[in-house]
Amino acid sequence: MKAIFLGTGTSAGIPIIGCDCPVCLSSDSRNRRLRTSLYLVAGDQHILVDTTPDFREQALAHHLPRVDAVCFTHSHADHIFGFDDIRRFNTIQDQVIPAYAAPDTLADLQRVFHYISTERIPGFYRPRIAFNSIDGPFDIGTVQVTPIEVSHGPNMILGYRFDAEGCSLGYVPDCSAMSTEAISQFRHVDVMILDALRKTPHLTHLTLTDSLALLKQIEPKRAYTIHMCHDLEHAETEDSLPENVYVSYDGLTLEWE
Repeated sequence: MKAIFLGTGTSAGIPIIGCDCPVCLSSDSRNRRLRTSLYLVAGDQHILVDTTPDFREQALAHHLPRVDAVCFTHSHADHIFGFDDIRRFNTIQDQVIPAYAAPDTLADLQRVFHYISTERIPGFYRPRIAFNSIDGPFDIGTVQVTPIEVSHGPNMILGYRFDAEGCSLGYVPDCSAMSTEAISQFRHVDVMILDALRKTPHLTHLTLTDSLALLKQIEPKRAYTIHMCHDLEHAETEDSLPENVYVSYDGLTLEWE
């Protein structure tokens, strides 16, 4: 299994417009964070999780060869507004691409991107997408996908567990709380990627301390924080973390068997 962190930042990205804090002005490239997204390769499947406003830049930077499926966590702007750029992969692959989302997220996607369908229309360059409403675990090729509800402030959204070829990965980029059942579904994954927005409390995101507390219960083999704002400097934060917990950064690539 292979995972590429396409983006690791919060909705404003890092650097934030008009900010001259040490992190936003940092010369450490690991402190430059595009909006959060993940690219997963397992078997012959290439799965994209969320399409950020930075998706075109991310696809170019990492030379993404194809997208076999898109999984959405929720419909906030920083997670969907690059969806139109999927159309280039329709052209490369000459096929309709499936997208998976919870019913409420699916409704938002079809409202915002009302022109998207499976149909090829001569003279128009539009994404061709087969929308799939998630109502339980499903498979993408040989990849087993388990959608797991987590709290994102007052709303319930999706995190995902991916299992393939004896490998497992948990992915929860936006979260403020996780039920006992959700924790049990992620327990002992090989890699857990979890929201850790900042050090101070937030209404809809985990703090770094909150995230570490959840990771203690999940007990992954290793874990990475994600969806971080400019309160968290990379090297300083990583030095403060317990064993086998790391700070992710844009372009970080994990491969394991």
